[in-house]
Order: sequence, then structure tokens, then C-alpha cells
Amino acid sequence: MSIRYFATNRDRENLGQNRSRKKRISLQKGGYHFVNMQAYMSYYLSEVDAKSMPEEVIVENSPKEVFGNFLENDRIGSVVVCVHGFNVHFHQAQTWFGILTDSLMKCERLRGKIVTDPLDNQQKKILTGKNTAKGSLTAFIGFSWPSNGSVFSYLGDQREAMGSASILGNVIMRLRRLKNKPSVNLICHSMGNFLTCYMLKKMLEEEAGQASKELRIRLDRLQDQNVPPGERYFIDRYIMLAADVERRHVTKCVTNASKIGTDDEVTTYIGPFYSGLEHLAGQVHNFYSRFDGALAISNLEKAPRKLVENSKGFLDKVTFGVLDFLEKNPDHKWEQRLGATQHPMIAAPNMQSHNTTELSGREIGHSDYVDSMEIVDAIAQVLSSPLK
Repeated sequence: MSIRYFATNRDRENLGQNRSRKKRISLQKGGYHFVNMQAYMSYYLSEVDAKSMPEEVIVENSPKEVFGNFLENDRIGSVVVCVHGFNVHFHQAQTWFGILTDSLMKCERLRGKIVTDPLDNQQKKILTGKNTAKGSLTAFIGFSWPSNGSVFSYLGDQREAMGSASILGNVIMRLRRLKNKPSVNLICHSMGNFLTCYMLKKMLEEEAGQASKELRIRLDRLQDQNVPPGERYFIDRYIMLAADVERRHVTKCVTNASKIGTDDEVTTYIGPFYSGLEHLAGQVHNFYSRFDGALAISNLEKAPRKLVENSKGFLDKVTFGVLDFLEKNPDHKWEQRLGATQHPMIAAPNMQSHNTTELSGREIGHSDYVDSMEIVDAIAQVLSSPLK
């Protein structure tokens, strides 16, 4: 069963053009709008090469239809947001995650407990049934960002991911305000993990200034053992599939391991994503495969910079030493992606890794994760695990 509702910041420039100012502001609030994917797929399959979306696919009253009538139902105890990666069209995101949710529904741990489409008659019975216990269901929605859908647009997509980070944060912040207080979980594929990690990084950076009251409250609760786990973190369970994130970016390199966590701790490098994962996520699960050849595409971004750095002797004269800075600054060097290997020993302590080749008994490629029931069952185990 496919996911009915996707939040998105795609095609924002055309949103509400023929509406009143009040309606246009309402649709653009938070930087995202919800799309009814049944309506969108009807539109897409009739056009195939269309680049924008018509107004009739947009959920006009999402506070009521998506949040009030669906996610705020007291039988929903967990919400999962699915985020796609690089080079993905909107319809492809819906299809890929539809395969995942179909498979999750067959797992013993989640059988009869998943709702992806509250308007489907069969799922509506689960959502409204008298025998359905409060907090027993897991709801799925999607988040789609404007990846260009081109294998030649890696750096462009990475910039779009960074620009979409605050929008995903707004979606999660809205979920955190639901009256039924469900756990909030993310399943991200490929560059969707870069987007999420960058979001957590920016939220921590802004926390001292303009971060929301909700985020500050959760950060204050981290050291209070009397606070229930479900009310402690911004994201409760974070599942990384084929993560297009460098290993070094989730690490903390210290000179003396015995001093970790003390006032005497001395670091030589702290990855830009380390602190966000440690402080804003409860559990982080990295599902990886060393047979993931598609992650090598990200190495294409190295070539232009390497060419420039090789010309350093000449260009230093006109760049005032900037290239020397790039060469020495760790954030501008390159390392293997998490999606191809287990997390480093010096990654955030709440991170675990899962070898998908070992789980499935076969080589797993970049998009194969949803085609292995063993991997899907491991994901179901994470989603149904108790919060810590």
C-alpha cells in the first residue's frame, strides 16, 4: 500500500498563483505543502514528462486532512517520515517507498499496525476500529525535496538538499506538536541522509538564537533521566539506508580516548554532523553495503576541485591562499561514504550499523534495500523497538 501524503517544497514558485493572498500564504506556510499522491500519480501517468504539478493534487486543508484526521488519531503511536535521495523524481519516491511499506506490512512485528493511506477502505477500518488499541499503529508520510532527477546534477542536488533542510525541520516540528504525542522516526535513502544530517547540524547551530521553544525544551531534557525517552529527542529513531554521508563527518577525533566526555577532552577534529546526531536523535541505524557502486558517483564532485588544487602554484597568487585553506581544512577533504561501510568506532555513541549483505545473504546495490525481506524485517525491528 503506497503512502498517500507527501510533504514537499517542490514547485513552490507556482503554488497558489491563482488564489487569493490569504489562501496563498496559508499554502506556503512552513515552506512546504502536502500532496495527495493518488491525485499526483493520476496526473503524472497521463503526462509522463510533466515537470510541474497542478493545483488539484495539493491538499488544501492539510491541518485538518493530514494532521487532524490522520496523524493526530489517538491510535497512532508512531509516525515515520520517508525521505528520498539524489536523482529522484517525485513519482519515483512514491513508488520506491511504496515497495518498502508493502514489504513492512508483511513483517510480523508490524503486520496490521501500519497505516499509509487513511482514505483506503481497508486501512480506514484499522485506523477507526474499536479493537485497535491507542498508540498501537504506525503512520507513514513522505517528504520530497527538489532533486533534479539527473545523474549529472550531484552538486546541484546537494545544494537543494541543504536548502531543504530547514523545511524538513519544520515538518518534524509540526509532528512534535501533535496532541497524541507519537514517536517521530525517519527513514532516509542516499542523499536524503545528507539532508537530514545537515538539518540536525543547522538546528544545533541556531539553538542558542532562533530555534523554537520545542527544540530548546528537548535539549534541556537530555540530562534529565526522569523524562520519558519519547519526550527527550527531536527524532526518536533514525534509519539511514545507503547513506551518502562521509564517515568522517559523523566522528569525533580525540587525542586521549580516556578523556572522552570529560572537561579535559581534547579534539583534533569533530565532524559537522556528529553533535546533531548525538544530541537530537535517540537511535541512529546505518544500513550499509560494500557492494553499493552507486555511491561512487559522489566521487565525481572531487574531480573539478582536484583539478583546481593541482593548479595551486599559479592560482594561489590570485586567490590569496584560499586553495591552501581548502587543502588543509578537513571539511574539504574526502572520505568513504557511510552507505558502503559500517560506522567508525568514534562516531556518535547512539549509532549502530547493519551489514545488509550479511542480513540478506546476497550483494545489495544502492536501491536493493526494499527488495530484501531480511533487510525490511530488520527495519521493522528497529521501528518497533522500545525507545531508550
